[in-house]
Amino acid sequence: MAFKNQDFEVILASPPEYERLTAEIFYNGKFIALISQERNEGEFDIETPGIGLDESQILRKIDLADFQDAVVLACRRLNGDVK
Repeated sequence: MAFKNQDFEVILASPPEYERLTAEIFYNGKFIALISQERNEGEFDIETPGIGLDESQILRKIDLADFQDAVVLACRRLNGDVK
């Protein structure tokens, strides 16, 4: 999958509170969202940063089209479709 915006980074992670891998989405090094598929394989949930986090480490506003591309990439990586 060609991803046009190289400022995004999708990192697969294994936080202890999740049974399956998650995908963390960052933009210019700032956390935007976490994608998980805890219910069933192929069914994804998205979590955005909560209250009380260090605001300098997160991003709360982003271009929608770029964010959608990043979410699709994250889901495809969790499915093993792309590296």
